[in-house]
Amino acid sequence: MRARASLVLLAALAAASARAADVMPVPAELQVPLLLKILTYDRNLESRAKSELNIGVVYDPADPSSVKAKNEVADILTKVADKTVKKLRIRFVPIEYKTLPELETTVKSRGVNLLYLTPGLRNVEELIRFSQANRITTATGVRSFVERGVAVGVGVRQDKPEILINLPASRSEGSEFDASLLRIATVLK
Repeated sequence: MRARASLVLLAALAAASARAADVMPVPAELQVPLLLKILTYDRNLESRAKSELNIGVVYDPADPSSVKAKNEVADILTKVADKTVKKLRIRFVPIEYKTLPELETTVKSRGVNLLYLTPGLRNVEELIRFSQANRITTATGVRSFVERGVAVGVGVRQDKPEILINLPASRSEGSEFDASLLRIATVLK
């Protein structure tokens, strides 16, 4: 009986570990530069962003995986803060996601024009509706979020980073990605 309980516990731990690994399989140090490069292929980025690329890193403060991802992404964004994307200076702000009105206030007051959604967020569909209504690009390292309507993501295919573009979502948010990017990306329609 004890051996069976141990096997059940090990199986549960392995399943939990596999789920955690699938949440954000590409490390932030690879994912963030790739996402920034992807943005250079958005023909509408400069007209929507005006003078700066202001990235809101949205996370759930009650979810450890979300906080961890926020910290990792923020560390990388801090390191590239002196860089530009299409002549747009990169800035970022961590945004605790508690309620949509609070998020909206922060987005508007800080001039956020890209929302990076971390793993562990609930109400992803609400965030997507908000981003589309306000024409704010969404990005993530969580494939299932892209499948649900986030515009841009980074996943894994055959142990290599994979560019994910949700074409209807990206268009709803006001992005127009160059065909050369779409040829090498996994495009969800």
